[in-house]
Amino acid sequence: MLYVDGEPAASMRVRWFSGFAKLERAIILKRYRSMGLFVPFVQWAKSFAAQKGYPKAYLHGQKRLWELFQHQGFHKVNEQAFHFSDHEYGAFAADLDVPQDAPSVLTDPMVLNRPEDRLDRPGILEGSMERGASNPHAGWTERRMN
Repeated sequence: MLYVDGEPAASMRVRWFSGFAKLERAIILKRYRSMGLFVPFVQWAKSFAAQKGYPKAYLHGQKRLWELFQHQGFHKVNEQAFHFSDHEYGAFAADLDVPQDAPSVLTDPMVLNRPEDRLDRPGILEGSMERGASNPHAGWTERRMN
């Protein structure tokens, strides 16, 4: 979601596949369309995917937007056009600059427990680490083993 002065102005779905993030269903509410939000929103989505470790962004772009996507670093995957919802589309991909510290299976588990758009900030669960483990299910586990 993209907010303008606390009001929802736009949304985009991002689906995660092996090796790429697919940007889909981007929409900007009519009253916000003159504000130039689309390009920064696509740039944010690309950056978000890169921060999560995805080396490529992929999207299906309407023909009227092909030039815009090419200016944003996307290239056509192939020359095939396809049609749905009364529009002509093409498949586009962009290479992303994945940072060295992108999350992996070796990343601190508490970092991976953080909200996915705030991996760079301590999350609420990290505060509970100071308490230590009380092992509330120890009795249950012992009963299950007998």
